Parts: sequence; C-alpha cells; structure tokens
Amino acid sequence: MVNLMKGNNKEKARGVKEILLMGVFWRILFIEGVLLLYSLVYRWITQDASSMDLFWYSVRITILVAIIIAFMMITLKRFLTDKIIEPLESIARSNKEIQNNFTNACYINLSKNAPHEIDNIITTRSKMLQTILDETEERIRYSKALDRELDMGKKIQRDFLPRQLPTVDNCCMASYFKPALQLSGDFYDVFELPDHHVGFVVGDVSDKGVGSALFMALTRSLLRVYSGHFGGGVNLCDGGSTPPAWSPQDTLKTVSLTNAYVSGEHGDDGMFVTIFFGTINLRTGRLSYVNGGHEPLFIINRSGIKTALSRTGPAIGLDPEAVYQIQSVELDADDLLFCYTDGVTEALSETNEFYTRERLIQLFSKGFTGSSQELTDRVKADLNAFTGHADQSDDITMLTIKWLPQKEFQI
Repeated sequence: MVNLMKGNNKEKARGVKEILLMGVFWRILFIEGVLLLYSLVYRWITQDASSMDLFWYSVRITILVAIIIAFMMITLKRFLTDKIIEPLESIARSNKEIQNNFTNACYINLSKNAPHEIDNIITTRSKMLQTILDETEERIRYSKALDRELDMGKKIQRDFLPRQLPTVDNCCMASYFKPALQLSGDFYDVFELPDHHVGFVVGDVSDKGVGSALFMALTRSLLRVYSGHFGGGVNLCDGGSTPPAWSPQDTLKTVSLTNAYVSGEHGDDGMFVTIFFGTINLRTGRLSYVNGGHEPLFIINRSGIKTALSRTGPAIGLDPEAVYQIQSVELDADDLLFCYTDGVTEALSETNEFYTRERLIQLFSKGFTGSSQELTDRVKADLNAFTGHADQSDDITMLTIKWLPQKEFQI
C-alpha cells in the first residue's frame, strides 16, 4: 500500500510538459518503427537484396528516424513551453497568491503569442474572480452594516433590562444575564408597585435573534403598562383608576391582559413567551405569582428547597382565552427565591449533555444561607464547570431575591 501511494505521488509530480513530450515521443517511435518494418519487408520481397544490404538500409533508416524524432522533440518542447506550459504555470502561481492577495490574483499577463484557448481560460477566470471579489466586498459592507444595527439593537435591548436593580426594603436582589447571540429572547425586570409592593418577572421567548428580541420588548412593556408601573402608578387593569392598594388579583389581571393582547395581535406569528410574574408585599413577605408555562422556580432556605413554584397557566401568546391561576406563598426570613430560564437547565456540556433540572435541584438540596449574589455566583460557577469550553446553546438569565424582614437592604 505504501509503495502504491508513493507511485501515485510520483505520477502526480510529473509535469504537463513531460507528459506531453513522452506521449509524442512514443507515438512517433511507434509510427516510425512500423514504417521501418514495412520498408524492410517490402524491399526483401520486391528486390533481390542481401542480408548485409538490408542491415545497412535499416541502419540508415534508424539514424534518419532518430534525427527526425530529436528535431521534433526539440521543436515541440519549445512550442509547449512558450504556448502552454508558461501560461499554465502563471495560472498556478496566481492561484497560490489568491489567499494572500485576492485582488492581484485576478489578473494574469500573457505573452502575445499565447493560444486563444489559454487566453479564453485566463479571461473567464479573471471575470469569475472579479465577480467573486465584488460579491465579497458587497457582503463585507452588508455584514458591517448589519453588525452596526445588531450592536445598536443589543444596546437598546440591554436598556430594556434593569441597569440597576431597585433598592427596596426587606429584599436583597442579584441578577445574571448572558445572551447566546447578539440579541436575546430572555428578559427579566424588577419594578416597584403601589402600596409597598415590588413586581418582578422572568421570561423566555420561543426562539433567539431579532424576532425574539422584539417579542421580548413587547411583552416586557405590556407587563409594565398593565401592572400600572407607567403613568405615575395608574393601574390600567381597572380602566385608569388609581387603586387604594395593590391586590393579588392585579397580578393575575396583568398576565391575562398581556396574554390577550399578544395572542390577539401576534398569535399568527407562531411565537410565544413563558413568564413568571410575581409580586411581593414588602411588609408581610407574601409572594403572589402567576407561572405562565415557565420553569418551576425554587424557594431555598438553610435546609434545602422549601418549595417549587410550578406552572399555573400556559405560555403567553398561544391562546387569547387562556385561563391563569394565581398562587401565593409566604416568605420566611432568609428565604431565597431563585428565578431562571431554561438556558440554565438546558445548557450543553462539551459532550452534548444537558445540565438538567435534577442537577440544579441537587445543587440546592443541602440548603443555603448566603446572600442572593452568592447563590447566583454558585449556580454560575457550577454551570461554567459543567459546560467547560462548549459554545453557549441558549440565553441564560437568573434573578435571585432574598427576603430579609426588618433588615436594612444590602447585597
């Protein structure tokens, strides 16, 4: 096998000139050999020639044939070199230069006496490379313009997220957000509500990229508007009246109105968003929430996972008539509420294995007593150790809230 490969390499190493010359040489030699044999047989049959006469005749003919072959080979070699070999070598050198200097490689100067077939090859090649060059430059200009637009979109999207988590009594908050692409379908938000309440939301749009980013912006804005965060605390759930207090039913109305609008106006787009929208009474620690098709969130204490906040309705955008339920739970001192998107549980390792919810539960099973930032960092460190150098497969969002009643806010 090794000898066969070496033989193949030797065959590839033979140049065009050698192949052509040897082909011509053996053809001429064959033709002249046939003519010589024919001539000897003819003279032997038609003439009364001795063996010595035939021998010297064959010698003269052989010398004449050798002279003719030498002349033709020298002439053909010069012709091949000027007409074919040099143009082909120019093309080969130019092809090697393409990766270093594409522009200069488009043009090859030929001698005036080059065959028109070679000239046609060069002309066609130059036009093809020039077309590729023009298309490449156009794509580069378009790519740079697109990158600028995406960078601007990324900045605008980041502005939709809280630049700084609000400082509220009795709560300690920390967040982590890492998009898989330039634009993300994940989002989180925290905002103050009337009557000593704070609202928070974690959402995940069903895709990534520009469409998801726009869908995320729409959903986030609707949740703020319907919860009454905009307009100086005016609650739009009740037709614009200013309520004396925030009630758990306002949480439910906010999600229902958001779903009705998104499903009715954009249901045909085939996109949806899973959300967890909750409100905390900052005086009592009562958490009221609606889980619209989202991952179960966890309340963690020193003993482990205290409870999981499961789904209470479908994702937003699937059905304008969807029915949601509201649930409530009391937060005890030092309880930590861990919010996240499926970019955490579905993160891929270098061997294409999922992080899984079970691993996250195991991480929390021994309990935790640190701050919200420390818990977020612990999950992030475990996630990074699991994924290693694997590419990020999905957007990752985490929001951690620690309930600290009668304690000064600190992180």
